[in-house]
Amino acid sequence: MLKFNFKYQNLLNMKEKYEDLIKGKLSEAQIRLENERQHLQSLESSKENYQRMTRSKATEGITIAFLQNCDFFLTNLNKRIDNQQGVIQQCNKEINQCRIALQKAIQEKKKFEKLRETEKEKFYFMEKKAEENFVDQLVTFKNFNKN
Repeated sequence: MLKFNFKYQNLLNMKEKYEDLIKGKLSEAQIRLENERQHLQSLESSKENYQRMTRSKATEGITIAFLQNCDFFLTNLNKRIDNQQGVIQQCNKEINQCRIALQKAIQEKKKFEKLRETEKEKFYFMEKKAEENFVDQLVTFKNFNKN
């Protein structure tokens, strides 16, 4: 009895490895996005805390130099927040690209899996036909020997 051998098994294995690679990249990109979102959240939290602190000190009385420093700090913080939002948008684009690549990789792998299944069915069908042929020949041979 012969063993089924898929002639494109190496390609199928490569497609599976590529799919796993893309899944890993997608996972890394999602982790990076989450980290960047947490960083943005901490920046916004810092901004809120600083504004709260500035308002509370304003009731006590503050100097113009202190207000200028506060304004400079908040302007800087706003720039960092804007930059962080840009980083998050870039992460989202990267995730979308990974998802598209993953969909393509999955489709390619499925094509080869379907081809393997089709060839496997043909192989088993041909094997069954050969077995039936052998049985027919055996029966014919036995009948021929009896006569």
